[in-house]
Amino acid sequence: SIFRPNDERDPKSRSEPVSLKKLDKGDASWSTRQTILGWDIDTISKTITLPPHRRQRLAEVLDSIPPHQKRIGVTKWHKVLGELRSMSIALPGSRGLFSYLQKALQLHKGKRVSLKKEVHQALKDFRWILNNLSERPTRIAELVPLLPSALGHHDASGAGAGGVWFPAQGIQPRKGSEAPPILWRYQWPQKIASQLITDKNPHGTISISDLELAGGLLHLDVLCQQYDTRERTILSKTDNL
Repeated sequence: SIFRPNDERDPKSRSEPVSLKKLDKGDASWSTRQTILGWDIDTISKTITLPPHRRQRLAEVLDSIPPHQKRIGVTKWHKVLGELRSMSIALPGSRGLFSYLQKALQLHKGKRVSLKKEVHQALKDFRWILNNLSERPTRIAELVPLLPSALGHHDASGAGAGGVWFPAQGIQPRKGSEAPPILWRYQWPQKIASQLITDKNPHGTISISDLELAGGLLHLDVLCQQYDTRERTILSKTDNL
């Protein structure tokens, strides 16, 4: 249906049914790329990104907390967390960066929040994501987790790491990939194993937690080498989760 414009018979209190201001901005027009509710959505590439003004705001929020800052007011920290979370949908990989930011708020005393090394590291990661947004927009299919297309288990020790993957039928194997399940193991190089912190080597620089994290990354990489994991939900388990 078409809404008629106002005429002399209408009362002055009646607003125009169609906003020319909104039409000038692109409302009611056909387009494969549109800004909707503060997001730039591209229906051809099927991606969602932050529009320029929100990227600028993100840069301002991060620049307001220099790396040397030791404390911040609780009210301002609430605002920082709120703005980061409101933009995190379009910031690939940012979901796992909030742990230390929330912990700093949880442990605050009085009206100030302590900004420790790990907090600044998380903020540094946000800056890196901001600088790489144009290279890696968020795919819409990544926004909602689906049932796992692959289930895996992995672990690590001072000697090495290993795991197993059980891919489902819906995930596409790469050319030359082996039949499931996928078993893998890797022995740490001596320069890594020799730095593990133990009772006999208390001055080492690598903890068993570091090796388990590295094993987790290797575990994911093994699956990506064998299967196309784009827009797929995968479940990786370890004895620490």
